[in-house]
Amino acid sequence: MENITQINNYIKRSKITKLKLKKICYFFSKDYTASQTAKELNLSRQTINNYYKIIRILLIDKQDKLIKLMKDNCFCDKSFNIKYIKTSSSFRYFIECNEKVIFIDSNSEFSKNIMKFIDSELQNSFINNQKTNSAKVLYNKDKNKFLLTKLLKSTNTLQEFVDSRLKKFRGLNQTNLDLQLKESQFRFNYSQEDIFSTILTLLNLNPKACTV
Repeated sequence: MENITQINNYIKRSKITKLKLKKICYFFSKDYTASQTAKELNLSRQTINNYYKIIRILLIDKQDKLIKLMKDNCFCDKSFNIKYIKTSSSFRYFIECNEKVIFIDSNSEFSKNIMKFIDSELQNSFINNQKTNSAKVLYNKDKNKFLLTKLLKSTNTLQEFVDSRLKKFRGLNQTNLDLQLKESQFRFNYSQEDIFSTILTLLNLNPKACTV
């Protein structure tokens, strides 16, 4: 199930009722693990894992569109913050803009450019100076270039949020860690109610007619 067409075909062939599917969406929005949801709904963990994977693919696709929209609009009128969180293996950088956070994914050309900027202008400062954990940056869309204006110390509630979430998952490999960070990003940006409504819409389930 790697694309939207495959997802739609899987759902059409599914024997899960719409009500059951809405309940899966509800427990996902509440950040239940697959095991917890399987127990609540008396379904197999594999079934829940399949639907959780579908939901994550759809949410990540939506986030990618949000990132493009923000980039096309020059990120907060050309100014944003770059911060980082620490994982077990590395620093993970993210953009903070309009009270939303976006992890920098190295797959896109834009992300490659901003990572070059971080490597040359920010990384050593962050590592060597514990008093600074944030950088105010200007973005020139026409030239696709970045300018550091100042380094500062600021709160990092995303670190606490991610640390708390990842405690539920044991033995995460690199691929699963990346997926969990992207999901954590979405959960950090939106309330549980927003997430539930968004998932229902993405799965063509009417949020207004929903009773769980």
